[in-house]
Amino acid sequence: MSTRTRDGTLREPDPMPPDPFPPTPMPEPPPEPEPEPPGREPFPEPPGPEPEPEPA
Repeated sequence: MSTRTRDGTLREPDPMPPDPFPPTPMPEPPPEPEPEPPGREPFPEPPGPEPEPEPA
């Protein structure tokens, strides 16, 4: 936007300085996991051994 100076002439605004912090590109979204085929239930993980209490 131009502004007028005291003598009536048009004054062009100063150009914008370059952005010191350029925008960082968005990271790629993680690939979606493939859907399980119908009719197959995933096996539940077997429970691990109980952790032994440490001797005092």
